[in-house]
Amino acid sequence: MRMGRRWWWLLICLPVVAGLWRLRFDVDVLNLLPGELPAVHGLKLHQEHFANDRELLVTVEAPTAEDASHAAEAIATRLRAAPGLVERAVWQPPWLDHPEDTADFIAWLWLNQTPEAVQELADRLDPARLPARLEGIREQLATSFSPTDIARFSYDPLGLTAVPGEGAAGFSADPTAGEKLFANGDGTFRLIFVSPAAGLGGFHTASRWLRDVRMAVAGLADAADWPAGVKVGYTGKPAFLAEAAEGMARDMRTSVLATVAIIAVLFWLAHRRWGPLLWLVALLQVILLVTAALGGLAFGVLNLVSFGFAAILMGLSVDYALVLFQEAASGEHADARAVRLAAGRAIWGSALTTAVAFALLNLAGLPGLAQLGSLVAMGVVVAALVMAYAYLPLALRNLAAGRGGTGTAVAPANSNAAEHSPPRPTPGSSGVAFTARRWAPTLVLLMLAVAVLARSFPEVDHSTRPLTPRGSRAEAAARTISQRFGQPGDPLWILVAAPDVAGARERLEALHAAIASGRQAGLEITADLPLPLWPDGAEQAANLPRLAGLAGNAEELTRLAEDAGFTAEGTAMARGVFAAWQSLKSSDLPVWPWGESSRWLVERVAAQTPAGWLALGMLHPGPGEPPSFIRQPPAGVTLCGWQLLGEVLLEHVEARLGWLVAGMLVALFAGLRLTFGRWKEVGLSLAAVAFGLGLMLAVMRMLGWSWNLMNLTAVPLLLGSGIDYSIHVQLSLRRRAGAVAAMRATTGRALLLCGSTTMAAFGSLALSSNAGLASLGQVCAVGIACLLVTALYLLPAWSHPRSMAAETAAPA
Repeated sequence: MRMGRRWWWLLICLPVVAGLWRLRFDVDVLNLLPGELPAVHGLKLHQEHFANDRELLVTVEAPTAEDASHAAEAIATRLRAAPGLVERAVWQPPWLDHPEDTADFIAWLWLNQTPEAVQELADRLDPARLPARLEGIREQLATSFSPTDIARFSYDPLGLTAVPGEGAAGFSADPTAGEKLFANGDGTFRLIFVSPAAGLGGFHTASRWLRDVRMAVAGLADAADWPAGVKVGYTGKPAFLAEAAEGMARDMRTSVLATVAIIAVLFWLAHRRWGPLLWLVALLQVILLVTAALGGLAFGVLNLVSFGFAAILMGLSVDYALVLFQEAASGEHADARAVRLAAGRAIWGSALTTAVAFALLNLAGLPGLAQLGSLVAMGVVVAALVMAYAYLPLALRNLAAGRGGTGTAVAPANSNAAEHSPPRPTPGSSGVAFTARRWAPTLVLLMLAVAVLARSFPEVDHSTRPLTPRGSRAEAAARTISQRFGQPGDPLWILVAAPDVAGARERLEALHAAIASGRQAGLEITADLPLPLWPDGAEQAANLPRLAGLAGNAEELTRLAEDAGFTAEGTAMARGVFAAWQSLKSSDLPVWPWGESSRWLVERVAAQTPAGWLALGMLHPGPGEPPSFIRQPPAGVTLCGWQLLGEVLLEHVEARLGWLVAGMLVALFAGLRLTFGRWKEVGLSLAAVAFGLGLMLAVMRMLGWSWNLMNLTAVPLLLGSGIDYSIHVQLSLRRRAGAVAAMRATTGRALLLCGSTTMAAFGSLALSSNAGLASLGQVCAVGIACLLVTALYLLPAWSHPRSMAAETAAPA
């Protein structure tokens, strides 16, 4: 027998260990969302393929432009010097740190120009005309007071930096004019683009790396030349990942510890027994461990919303323990088997409906909530088994020992039928008066709810706030960037996909034309498209022979410039451009910009994928009706952005919410019919749930709460929980022949504790760092309270009016 038990324990422990070994954690918020939506798919493509999504943005704000520039340079220098910390830290246009790349970049820009522009350059550099032009430039230098003109002509007398066109994206053809990527208009606010030296895929990796970056930057504050009044902020993907990881760990500690503490306090106040309390706390941890292991086996990776399963599951699991313990403590049952027979239908009916309610979250269309629902569904089944077959025998032993017994049996209490039968009404009691009293609480609450909801129902929040961390410093820094750089709201990312480079450029040009057409029609819309950096194979093929010809005249052209009085240093950049054109003669076209500085730019706007090429741009839609290409983007174009997600996801959830609630109702009808076997009790349970949800809506309206894409899923959860309470109440009344007082003294007392612990579990989610999960916890906690009051204090008056009348009329 002992060997058989050992084998059973081994069979249970092996999958638990395997599941925990396989378990991993994911803090990426995009993995909580349905990938089939274009807006979500676009954000995932952006995250996967473009370098700027992996960068940390360090913001530097100072009283003066000089202080901001000095602080940004000091931070970048310190981070580069830290061993193994960053791959690169870019605080100014990278070609200023790598001047050797400037000539290559200018050479490529000319290669990518129209043949007409290249022909104009060739005419300008005609050796027969060049001396007169150079003489005009010298006269301009002698009379000009412009520092920009003096600097440009001194180092570029041949005018090679005067590449036509600013470009749709604002990428200047002048490689020295890229400051707007790094500083705002007055220069007092700067950005530093920091790339980590290693990947940030681990659960705690981003948090540790950001902490090291902060420590390195904080050490600069003690330097004697550190400017006063400098403010440093951090945003970007690594900062959000770090906040999510820290918030997940904090939420786990806070919610679990708070729930356990509340459960322990309530149990002690109700029963004053250490043994059952300690066993309850220990078995709750076992249930969490087994459920996490099942999650590891089923999913492998748990997301940041799924972490909320722990607090929810503890609140639901303790319900079964409290109901069983209260039945055992009543003294009506001889042993554990008798308790299970008495309360088993309610326990298993409750576990079934709750598991189905949470499992149906898989129909909500949100992978994060689907995983949460699956974990809780598995957990409540585990909890029902553990509490019925492990906790109950242990609790009975403690009760027997407390009563002086020597075995596991509990002496039954006096089984006088009068104790379980409803008292008979006394002669002369007024049925009319009682009817008014019986329905008075229901009518008062109904009128209050109708009065509140008649004004309006809770509003619906269409924003992405439920997806963001609360009090996020990274979010605040990102909004500061938009404000300081004068961006009109959050931009939309434009992703253009094509099988080859030429196809992507065609789509970019068509999109550029559509945006220009919209601006001509009066729309306040701006866009940054990477056309200036995207190769044009046809133009390059037409330009390369002519540019190679200019490169062949390099010696003569630079000699003419030096003969006109310009120094060899002033013609060095031109020599570099001619050398780059010469080297391109044997290259395969199209050619991308080359060099370290150019690669930094290209990685931000272009990516090669297994399916072809992706181009990335930004769109700033103005107020008013969006143009057609925003409402219905052309083929190969995806618009994405966090501000689009709120509306899109809410529509996605609302479209599935009807199916979710319908499935829940079908499951509830079936479960209630199997549990009760009587249509009257089925109808009363559903009426109690509807009344409780109506009260919840009224409370939400009074508190000013709104629905959002996360807390909308509270509806099916509350349907399951509300049905649980009605099942326990009505089956207890059936066992006690409608004795309401006896029901409240046993099952009712347990349900009060159950409801309190469940409210504590959901209420602890209100402390979550995730705004959506916190709102879900708030709504569920209020909903549980309304459903509990309805089931425990209103439902008995609806279902057993004669028993209520008799008990009310009986003398004290």
